Amino acid sequence: MVSSALNMELEELLALLERFRHEYATDPEYQELRAALPPDWPL
Repeated sequence: MVSSALNMELEELLALLERFRHEYATDPEYQELRAALPPDWPL
């Protein structure tokens, strides 16, 4: 699991991903990478 590899609790990882989603919402590279994921992918 990613959280284990990063030595984080799952809740910490989810909070970090949520922060990234807001911080980089207008970043073209983030949008491109996010668009490559299925629409129902978490976060």
